[in-house]
Amino acid sequence: MFITVKRHEREKQELIGASSRLTDAILKGSVQGLFLLDSKDKILPQVSASLRTLFRRQDFTNLSFEKLIGPLVSAKTLTASRTFITKLLDTATPADAAQPNPLQDIEVRLANADGSFESAHYSFEFNVVEFPHEPRSWLVCVNDITAHVQQQRELEDLRTHLQTQGEILRSVLQAGGARFGAFLQRTDAAMKTINGVLKKPAREADAFRSKLEATLDEVDRVRRDAAALKLTGLEAAARLLEDALQELRSRGALSGGDFLPLAVKLDQLYGQFAQLRSLTSQAGAVEPDSSAPDLRMTENGTQIIEAPKFLAEMAKRGAPPAGFPKAQRMAQAGSLDSTLGALTELVAAEYKKTVVLDCKGLDLVPARYQATIKNVAIQLIRNAVMHGVESSAARQNAGKPPHATLHLEFKLMPDQSFELHFQDDGCGLDADKVRATAVAKGLVTEEAATRLRDRQAIKLIFKSGYSTLPTASGETPHGTGMSLVRRYVHDVGGKIALASLLGHETRFKVTLPPLAAADAQVA
Repeated sequence: MFITVKRHEREKQELIGASSRLTDAILKGSVQGLFLLDSKDKILPQVSASLRTLFRRQDFTNLSFEKLIGPLVSAKTLTASRTFITKLLDTATPADAAQPNPLQDIEVRLANADGSFESAHYSFEFNVVEFPHEPRSWLVCVNDITAHVQQQRELEDLRTHLQTQGEILRSVLQAGGARFGAFLQRTDAAMKTINGVLKKPAREADAFRSKLEATLDEVDRVRRDAAALKLTGLEAAARLLEDALQELRSRGALSGGDFLPLAVKLDQLYGQFAQLRSLTSQAGAVEPDSSAPDLRMTENGTQIIEAPKFLAEMAKRGAPPAGFPKAQRMAQAGSLDSTLGALTELVAAEYKKTVVLDCKGLDLVPARYQATIKNVAIQLIRNAVMHGVESSAARQNAGKPPHATLHLEFKLMPDQSFELHFQDDGCGLDADKVRATAVAKGLVTEEAATRLRDRQAIKLIFKSGYSTLPTASGETPHGTGMSLVRRYVHDVGGKIALASLLGHETRFKVTLPPLAAADAQVA
């Protein structure tokens, strides 16, 4: 039976139509971001609906891979991507040639409609597509792996905490309770010494050198003691701080600003020791029994735990769901108070201001929000001391107390949400100056700035790149502090509000969702 030309053409078109419908269905229903990258590094017009959602854009026509991810990733990631894509599209490279894919987990910053940003983690997979008589192309699959990355981080944190528990047990068994208690005393004294040294005001080069050497001595002592007891977490934190101090020692000249970047590494060291102390005290805080020696206390309150009692109680708490999370919360919340206090004094000394920090409710911070609260608080305190509060002389001239006061309070609300309140009694925000700075930095047009009401204008401080500080050649650019605060808050589904009274105060309110809602966003 012969097939007519007309029938053949009709069946051909039906097959093409069916194939097109199938392609459209796949692109519409796929949970992955899908697109074809041709041999000239151009994204072909047909893309999946999920890709538009992932990248928050509609048009991908003639877009190169570099232009797709360039605005969303760091310079380092972009460089690695550029090298990888160049090798991938090289016609001299065999299609099945294996090469490391640096884009299996990259962090992207996505812009929100209100000008803020949120971070996510994407994975890119590249599969070769070859058709007869046509150049090679690549099917690119994009997956949002943010939840997986966060879970991995949480598991790593848990693994670290469990490892610390094991190290404490081993140390007490091998060294004895008395020696371990003495170690806690020495380390506690070293931490207080470090805090005292760093907050001392210094102006001359010799004074900065003296602060550096005194801090190095104490950190070295902590590291050596931790190494002797095989407490790897504390030893590693001390080594990181020691390396940073050694780098400062190699510099020809020092200033107070050189010590500010130490705050993060100092926080890690405090956190590790607070965790040790909390886990130790938790294990010893049990009713005495006849089978184990009693807990003994030194004059300064340090607990010396005898090995049998410590071992028995830690064994009871070995399962993470029962006793471990409580110890974790106490350790981190406990270290946060001291860290924020030390940071306030350090920055205040650098800017020759007298500032008092009043903290409340930090023991209520749940584990889910501890990193967020710490990061937000650090940025708010630094910004308030640097920009918000006046010098003692200026305050007295304005009829204020010579010392400024920062209030930081964390609250659990009736609807199970959380609020962080931060307030300074400084000079407040001048809406006109904020507008002028934002226009000068190119963050907003002059016409748009003038249309903003004062309460809207002061929110321009949250824009990335906003800063009133000049940047000298070779220095890290300013202007990331308040945009980082907004990013930290939005990353966990929270909101931030700002109010200011010129000449009197500036207030921030951070609202965080209930834990169930926050976990649902991650899942």
